[in-house]
Amino acid sequence: MASGTPRRLLLASQPLDGGVPHHVLDLVRSLEPGRFQIELACPRESILWDELEGSDVVLHRISARREPGPPDVGTLARLLPLVRRADVIHGHSAKAGYVVRMAAAMTGRTRSCVFTPHGWSFWSADGRKADLYRALERGADRWCRTIVALSQDEREAGLAAGVGVPGQYAVIPNGIELGRFALAPEPVPGRVLVVGRFAPPKRPDLILRAFADVRAAFAEAELWFVGDGPDRADAERISRELGVDDSTRFLGARRNVPELLASSACFVLASDYEGCPISVIEAMAAAVPVVATDVGGVAEVVRDGETGYVVAAGRPEGIAHALTRVLGDPARSRDLGAAGRSRAAAEFSRVRMAAETTRIYDEIARASGT
Repeated sequence: MASGTPRRLLLASQPLDGGVPHHVLDLVRSLEPGRFQIELACPRESILWDELEGSDVVLHRISARREPGPPDVGTLARLLPLVRRADVIHGHSAKAGYVVRMAAAMTGRTRSCVFTPHGWSFWSADGRKADLYRALERGADRWCRTIVALSQDEREAGLAAGVGVPGQYAVIPNGIELGRFALAPEPVPGRVLVVGRFAPPKRPDLILRAFADVRAAFAEAELWFVGDGPDRADAERISRELGVDDSTRFLGARRNVPELLASSACFVLASDYEGCPISVIEAMAAAVPVVATDVGGVAEVVRDGETGYVVAAGRPEGIAHALTRVLGDPARSRDLGAAGRSRAAAEFSRVRMAAETTRIYDEIARASGT
């Protein structure tokens, strides 16, 4: 490739919303202008398509289906020529990551391929289904040069499952656009914010059960949910059954998350599993104290007792206790929020994330002589 010619970068991502497309969007927007000619394969329904349509990024439509099935054959056929002409290939999430790695294997491009799982596929399943997903990941690990984990925990879980070898991994935590979350905090006393899809592994049911206990101690407490998804109706039903529907708001998908965070006294995440949750980093950047379950890379982001509280997964009483500590001590909560903002600024910018990812792309390009 001639000196100064942009390298051809192919990105592939399947999830329609949530952390994965936001990660990819932040990566695209943070890559050095002119260094890459970017093509992106994603579903038309993805927020990535809406955000990048009309930009310099060339978009290619792939199936939105999450489960394995016949549409994957069409996705593979569409990816094969894109993979063949790319200098660097980077698949994000289990579905797109698997199919794009298969395309890399079929075209002899495995040494140019990178995979970021964004939470292992086998974390989302049990029994035989989890065993199948582990086997698929172990079979596909040789189809890429590098596996990018979002946390040390995700890396260790992959190795424990027999996926890849230690030298194949790089750990690059998520990064965000810090400036979007630089508003001055003006927390409404008792307001608790949740941002995420109403779908596994987010567990809004646990948050609602914890909130019911919190309401007993803080009559002014209110719970705001931002996001949508297949489990929203169940969450609304649970709020009614618990008698907290009068103080719970379901806001749906919103673009003003920074403003909502600025008005919140606490942020809560109750997931059963996570890689490196972007929503937690955003809350910290907004100077909001965080209560989060100790899963995946959460404890690598939230410093317990310093930027928030890390609690056991699956236990609403632990979440309730931590929320009560935050809401009951505003001065302490301000200190937690300030420490979170400082940590986010120092370690979780999208500029840092893009720079570390670009180094991997450069290594691939040097190895292949492009």
